Amino acid sequence: MGTKFANLHIKTEDQTIIIEGLNQLNNQLGNKLTGYTNDKRNIIDQYLQRIEKEEPNREKHLEVTYYIDHERQWTTILNDYFEWGTIEQVGELLSKCISEPIMTIGFFDEDIFEFTLFQNGKIKFKKYFCGEWASEEYDLNEEVMDVKYLKEVLEIDQESIDKLLQVENPEEAVDELAQLIHIHLWVSSNWIPEDEELKKKYSKLDLKIM
Repeated sequence: MGTKFANLHIKTEDQTIIIEGLNQLNNQLGNKLTGYTNDKRNIIDQYLQRIEKEEPNREKHLEVTYYIDHERQWTTILNDYFEWGTIEQVGELLSKCISEPIMTIGFFDEDIFEFTLFQNGKIKFKKYFCGEWASEEYDLNEEVMDVKYLKEVLEIDQESIDKLLQVENPEEAVDELAQLIHIHLWVSSNWIPEDEELKKKYSKLDLKIM
């Protein structure tokens, strides 16, 4: 099995905005984010059904654990549930709660790196860094290539963007993006217990499901 990790980044260092947004996310998806659920539905479907039926969150009083770090203008959020295939759904829902841009990083088995930007509940940019064989093998859906938005949000020049978008190898693309925006992207909450440096870097935040 190859390397797997996923993380989420919010373009703000305002702790109030972050906590308010995560609390709203907890109230919709807390049972998923704690791992205490047998519900196998897509988390977007769960959210929509709960909204339509005005269902309460049945996992009240449990806590969701996040790990947080601030770098430059961005705040990194980690959670044990985050992985490629779920991190994008979490990013989309969180962007309905927070107006600032949200970036998700999903890396799977050295085969795929999915890089997505969300704002106001919409995908503003999505790019798969992988070989053509992986795109076909995993039946990847359509990319969203709003380069102007990417440039504005990441605040990098066109030459750097062009260089990044030409990269095909997933590992190289993660490294290139991390260097451009000066954010640690090669990280997962699952690695924190075994890594002393990560323990020092990331602050633990437990939020109750209300």
